[in-house]
Formats: sequence, C-alpha cells, structure tokens
Amino acid sequence: MALCATVLGLTATETSGAGAIAASSAGALLILRHPALTIGAIVVLLSGLLWSPGIGSSAFYWTDVALLCLAALLPRRMVPALLNAPRWSWPMAMALGALCLAASFHAPAPVHVPLAIMASLCAAFIGAGIARHLAVVDARLLAWGEGGMVEVTRDLLLGRITSGMLHDLAQPLNVISMANANMDYIVGRLEIDEESRRQIQERVARIASHTEGAAHILSLFRWFGRDGREGDRPLTVRSALDCAIATTRSNVRHYGVTVNMRGNALDELVPAQYGALQMMAVAALLSAFGSFLGPNGAKQRGEVLLHAKTTPAHVVLTVECIDDEGQPIPARRIDEATLWLVQQVARDTLGDFRCVVRSRQPVRFVIRLGRQDL
Repeated sequence: MALCATVLGLTATETSGAGAIAASSAGALLILRHPALTIGAIVVLLSGLLWSPGIGSSAFYWTDVALLCLAALLPRRMVPALLNAPRWSWPMAMALGALCLAASFHAPAPVHVPLAIMASLCAAFIGAGIARHLAVVDARLLAWGEGGMVEVTRDLLLGRITSGMLHDLAQPLNVISMANANMDYIVGRLEIDEESRRQIQERVARIASHTEGAAHILSLFRWFGRDGREGDRPLTVRSALDCAIATTRSNVRHYGVTVNMRGNALDELVPAQYGALQMMAVAALLSAFGSFLGPNGAKQRGEVLLHAKTTPAHVVLTVECIDDEGQPIPARRIDEATLWLVQQVARDTLGDFRCVVRSRQPVRFVIRLGRQDL
C-alpha cells in the first residue's frame, strides 16, 4: 500500500486516475497503522519535487501527501468514528468520487482543484473501508472453528469481566481467613476435651489451607499476563513458566500429564517480556494438553517438557510432548484465532511464537525472546 501510494502519487501529474488510486492506498494505510512506513512514503513523495518540480502543480499530488500525513498522525481512537458511517454513504462516495474524477479530466483550472480534492477524499474513504472490511473478514476466518465468533467473543468478554469478579471474591476470602483465625484462637481457650479440640483444630487448619489455595488462584488470575507479580521473586523465565503451569493446572486435559522444565535459560531475567511469556506459555500448554487425547477421545499419559536455552541473541523455549515410552505424541495444531493473537503479542515484545506440526518429532511450539542482558 505504501509503495502504491508513493509510485502513483508521483505519477499523478500524468494522469488523474493514478492520483485517485494513490489516495485510496493512503486511506488503507490509515487502517493498517504503520506510521514509520507511512512517513517514509511521505518523504519519498516530497523528495520527488527535487528531481521533477512539475509534479507540484498537481492537486492530486498534494492531496495524496495530505492524506498520508493524516494516516501517519491521526490517533487510532479516532479511526473507528470515521468509519462508522451509514451504509448508504459507501455507494454515494463511490458515485461522487467517480463523477468528480471524470469531471476533473476536462475541468478548467479553478474547478479542477476542488474536484481533485473531492475525488481523492472519496477514494481514501473507500480504500479505508475496504481495508477495514478485509480485516474483519480475516478475523472471522481466523475464528472459524467449532464455536466460531460466538466462542471467541464469549472468551474475550469473560476475560474482561473476570478482573472485577476477582476483586469481589477477594473480600469474602479475607473475611473467611480472619474469622478462621479468630476461631482457632477461641478453640485454644475453650474448656473441652483434647480429642474434640484436636478435631476442631484440624477443621480450622483445613479451612485455612483451602482459603490460602483460593487466594493463590486469585493472585494468579489477577497478575496473569502482566509485567509484574506479587511478592519479591525475580521476573525470570522460571517464575513465568511456574505461573503458566499453575494457571493451567485446573484444565481437565492436564490430568495424567506431567509438566517439567529444564535448560540453562530458566534463570534469565525477562522483566519486559514477563507477561507476554506467560500468555505464550499458557497458549502452548493448553494446546499441548489437547495432544494427549486419542482419536476416540481416550486420555493418554505422558509428559510436556519446557526446555529453555540461550543463544547469542535470544532465549529460546521449546514445548515438547512425549508419551510414557518417550515417543512423540501425534501433533495437533492450535486454533488459528489463538495462534494469530499470541503471535501479535510476541511481535509486540520483539519475540516470536511458532507452532510446529510434525508428528515425528516431539517439539510442538517454539518461543523466541530477545535477550535482555545484551
């Protein structure tokens, strides 16, 4: 899109149609959101004035430059508002743009400029709308599984309401914990026989144990995917994987499968990638657990091995699945919606997340993170 906007913008002097198509490319760049690439296209367009000053006489040229500047500088939050136009506005923009473009070929100079501006604006509006439509179609295709968009939307909304529910659950747990401590204090001073005291104290200890376990689960959810954690433990590969394993332990497919860690990179510090590594590890583990289901739904026992090693520039984590005999488990591909989302998280932290579908080797996922100590 940037190349199209640049090349056709430079040839707008020769033909008005090229300028209109360049404007539609600028509108698409507004949706694609690559500011650095868009600024590069602006620089190339403006440098064209040095070797061909005549292109500055084209109204389409300057309109394309203005639209590219808008695509580079317009805040992301304003883009949806621009495209929330009624459906009838799209055919109207097509018709109006086509008429203005046709009229600009033979219009006199005073009228040519507003016609060129109007045709370019309509083309940019259409280009942005097409890019947005294709992005939505891609999202639907990625989520085209057994549950479709309903399942993806449910999981998304459930994740958003969980934070408030966790806050509401924390208060009852605090009350139960304090009441249990008071009960232990009172039982220790009651005048009852030792056997009754022992039985009551055992129940008090059991309540305390389960309350602490529930508080630990709340803490896991509260800090999941964040670049930080409760307590003073360092933000290392090991601690991120420990949290990922603890978070997925309640998954029904986890039972019968052991999870082990090894490698020389487990103590590498990843403070800027801690939350992203947790999310990538959880996605890989959930998919790996599904590999231990046989063709008829029977559960197989085996091991998921998280192997972390260092390279000169990266921390590389592989997720391997093997059965009780040490043989690779048949591979199953992660669903496309989750794979795409996790890959975007990896790219935002200058990392990489790959799914490997090869039944003859145990590696199922490869996670690569840039080293922080370089």
